[in-house]
Amino acid sequence: MPNPHRDALLRLFEVRIDQETRFLALEGLRGLAVICVFFVHFCSLAAPWSDGTRLNAFADALHLLGNIGVDMFFTLSGYLIYGTLLKRRQHFGDFLARRAQRLYPVFAVMLLVYLGLSLLVPAESKLPSGGLSQLIYIVENALLLPGIFPIRPIIEVSWSLSYEVFFYLSVPLLMAVLRLRAWPVAARLALFLAVIAAIPTLGLPHPRMGMFVAGMVLVELGPMLRARPLRSGLIDGAVLATAVLYGAALLSGISEVATYAATAACAFAFCLAALLAHDRVGRMLTWSPIRWLGNMSYSYYLAHGLVLKAMFFALARVLPGHTYGVAAWFVLLPLGFVATWIGSAALYLAVERPYSIFPRRPAGQAAPLSENATVTDRGAPRSLEHHSIT
Repeated sequence: MPNPHRDALLRLFEVRIDQETRFLALEGLRGLAVICVFFVHFCSLAAPWSDGTRLNAFADALHLLGNIGVDMFFTLSGYLIYGTLLKRRQHFGDFLARRAQRLYPVFAVMLLVYLGLSLLVPAESKLPSGGLSQLIYIVENALLLPGIFPIRPIIEVSWSLSYEVFFYLSVPLLMAVLRLRAWPVAARLALFLAVIAAIPTLGLPHPRMGMFVAGMVLVELGPMLRARPLRSGLIDGAVLATAVLYGAALLSGISEVATYAATAACAFAFCLAALLAHDRVGRMLTWSPIRWLGNMSYSYYLAHGLVLKAMFFALARVLPGHTYGVAAWFVLLPLGFVATWIGSAALYLAVERPYSIFPRRPAGQAAPLSENATVTDRGAPRSLEHHSIT
């Protein structure tokens, strides 16, 4: 029997209709990643309101563990973007234009919202004094320089977009200069593993960039893993084992190198589970609600922090000087998630979906069809690049 409510959700939050070529679990992995990011920012904003050492310890642990969300995005981006570039040669300018179209509509809207709020609520503004300094600071943020460079971002989470842009700029150039397509798979794999090992051991800056390379390793291993199906339960076991290692490394305060290795292994295992999607974890990631959250994850990523801050700002006005007990904290947690979902869905439906995922083209202009494209519900081919953070 037709379900009109579900059909309406399908039209709004599905991005593909051809079941043959869809990577459903990758959509779900994006949803899981933004849930982790939500925990980070909820715990951070709720910290001044919490009471009780046990609650604080739990919130601190959840805050630490939730950081894996961004690392999942980086690993997923490494897999999808590098895989697309390796599969076929692309004009560098066209590639960057597609990335800009995917990234900037939502980012520009959110940047304008933040600038408007800086004028309305000066106490919360990050803008420096002086007209020229403000202009330079806004341009730096518009160019996504905070993150790679020591500049405080206007949108707190946009530091990670700076990493993404650096990856988009550097990897196509490195592939061309080193002629990586001509290398044997074993040689490319050895290079990427050496880079992953060098980043923490040599004390190179921005160690989380290594997560992109972990995704590139997955590209090289992918054909072999798909050609030889792994024993049932093996991927689930790898996810569980690496998640335990990741948690133990973070919570124990062990060395940065060990934490880096555990984080890379855990993010890699989740991406592998989503890619193969035949064990329990992979199948769970195909659940429609988490996939729909994943499909709007870029809007959620940029908007959720502002929604949470507005919620706690309002609570501070209504209940000045109050703290929350355990029960109130656990009531606010789902309420905060629902509020962020509503705000992010509005941004997704108004901006991201019509201008980034399904941009309208002039009459008669066909979208370029890549080797790994799939068909959408509006007939426009879409690349797997959609699954990266931007």
